Amino acid sequence: MNQTVLNITLVLVFIIIGGIFAAAELALVSLREGQIKSMADRGRRGAAVARLTADPNRFLSAVQVGVTLAGFLSAAFGAATLAGQLSPYLAELGVPAAGTVSLVGITVVISYLSIVLSELTAKRLALQRSEGIALALAPTIDRIARLSKPVIWLLSRSTDVVVRLLGGDPTAAREQMSDEELRDLLSTHETLSAEERQIVEDVFEAGDRLLREVMLPRTEVDFIDASMPVHRAAAAVAAQPHSRYPVMRGSADDIVGFVHVRDLVDPRLQGRSTRVGELVRETVMLPDTLNVLSALTMLRRSGLHLAIVADEYGGTAGIVTLEDLVEELVGDIRDEYDVGTDVAKRTRTGDVDVDGLLNLDDFEDETGIELPEGPYETVAGFIVAQLGHVPDPGEFCVIPGHRLTVLEVDGRRIASVRVTRLPEEEPVGAASAASAASAASAASAAEPVMEPTTQAGATAASAAPTAEPVMEPTTEPTAEPTTKAEVTAASAAEPAAAEPTQAQPPSAPAEPAVKAPVSTGAHPYSPDS
Repeated sequence: MNQTVLNITLVLVFIIIGGIFAAAELALVSLREGQIKSMADRGRRGAAVARLTADPNRFLSAVQVGVTLAGFLSAAFGAATLAGQLSPYLAELGVPAAGTVSLVGITVVISYLSIVLSELTAKRLALQRSEGIALALAPTIDRIARLSKPVIWLLSRSTDVVVRLLGGDPTAAREQMSDEELRDLLSTHETLSAEERQIVEDVFEAGDRLLREVMLPRTEVDFIDASMPVHRAAAAVAAQPHSRYPVMRGSADDIVGFVHVRDLVDPRLQGRSTRVGELVRETVMLPDTLNVLSALTMLRRSGLHLAIVADEYGGTAGIVTLEDLVEELVGDIRDEYDVGTDVAKRTRTGDVDVDGLLNLDDFEDETGIELPEGPYETVAGFIVAQLGHVPDPGEFCVIPGHRLTVLEVDGRRIASVRVTRLPEEEPVGAASAASAASAASAASAAEPVMEPTTQAGATAASAAPTAEPVMEPTTEPTAEPTTKAEVTAASAAEPAAAEPTQAQPPSAPAEPAVKAPVSTGAHPYSPDS
């Protein structure tokens, strides 16, 4: 009986030894580069971890030798000792081939214990406590690797040959973590709050976002000419919320620098005929294809708060400030001049009014609608691309589930857009209220006219005065457009049957409600902090 207990104990010891090797293997493999670098400075054990992970082939061979040896000893010793002790009991019970049955039964039990204790349990603990297990077992694995160096050398060379035959590279390191994997890892990290996760996500997106997507376009920038007297420039900027103004020499494509509002109101300049060009400070010119993080680094390094953004032809595309770049990382930063400058406002009917210059990413954040990418950066650019021309107020385009209607036009720029949710049966395309009305009237005029069957009826019909058909206005298209971007002008589709029989004086064409160009001072770029 004592011998049986000893044999069972030895089998369990071999199984546990195999579990230790398996746990060490998974713990070392699952360590990240940052963890390894941090553990390398933790004394002897950390140095052992760094040595083992620097040569994966070495520690994997050592671990595999230990796992294989422990598994072999547990199965062989158990079958050789316990099977012989179990077979007499089975023979007394009348079991045929008791020796074979006992051998198979002992092997099955040992295999079960090996899977549960030596594999599953050990590896699950290694995943949960990879650093602790790696630090605890690394010195032992390192010693075993040194003692079994000849065997490891043979196994390593054999492995290299097989890897080459399979088309692999024995010297290749492990694959680096991709951006998507890193984002998923951070988004599921339990110690990060929602705000911290959002900041990390914004940092990743800032690495992909270009300056042309975040800059203030030149049409919205308040420039000051270098030849302007300082007292006139000071009066011009007195009502503006900006602290820095780009200075041009005759044209917005010839920027000589920028001027700070404090320089314009300097009391020492009163009574002197100083020009703005004499107060110009140097600035930096950045390409519009530069990403946000690189631009932020350059502005911080140069100590500037404002940069000129140049297009591929060398012209001025717009400006970008340090605040604009920081907002891409931490969200919108508002000050006392930002009151009433919301880029998105909800109406009582549930519609959303957005600024036409809102870029596609911010538009998705405000409305939850993802617009397709294309040769445009803003909502206004998307609508122009869909319609094929600069629209008038009232024109709209339809996307799945929503309608984008032009509310205001500032010169040749769409200033404001209304986003309206539509029923599911709404057709997708581009149209306008005027084109919808003309389509309805054209359909009415196309109805066949029944000819009279008698002469009297014909005479009566000819004698009757011609009545002008009444066209009821419609606000929704009555037929599905043939193309996604079909827009029809109302005057181009006027039906011939709707013309009156008597001459009518021509009416003056109604001018579109285009918003006159206004000063762009409402956008507080580069506020004085």
